Amino acid sequence: MNVGSESGATAPPVSFRSTSRVLLAFLRIYLGVILFITVLGKLTRDAPFSTEMLGFLSGVVRRGALPWYAEFIQQVVVPHATLFSYLVMAGEVFAALSLLSGTVTRLGAFAAMSLFLNYMLAKGRMFWSPDSQDAAVFFIALVVFLGRAGRVWGLDKLLARRWPRAWLW
Repeated sequence: MNVGSESGATAPPVSFRSTSRVLLAFLRIYLGVILFITVLGKLTRDAPFSTEMLGFLSGVVRRGALPWYAEFIQQVVVPHATLFSYLVMAGEVFAALSLLSGTVTRLGAFAAMSLFLNYMLAKGRMFWSPDSQDAAVFFIALVVFLGRAGRVWGLDKLLARRWPRAWLW
């Protein structure tokens, strides 16, 4: 039974208070699955991912990327394509495992936001572009980051009990 406050208001039913966390857990798992499938394709192909990445990055300027980002791609990423291909795959593996297991979810969501932001910029898209699915998943990762989604069906719940003041969960 809900006990009202002095103003006569009652607390919302328990189902309303827990529904948002369950929805956050679904978003977290969905994002983890997307990243897992993405990196699995990169790890199981015949050609090295750096070759495909270089082919994609050769069109950054043509796609209308921001000038400072295109300069970064041409001056930093392209000369070190192998290193950056491994960094991308490592970031996707870390984010996928973090989000799927609900362990250090905020760090995994931040890694996902960084990846999706770079994908969006490399495609020459902005947040307001109607065809930017990278912007959509960026915002899903932001909601997961802010909502502490690892505390439902994740190991962050156990970690938060042990270290309640840590920001990672």
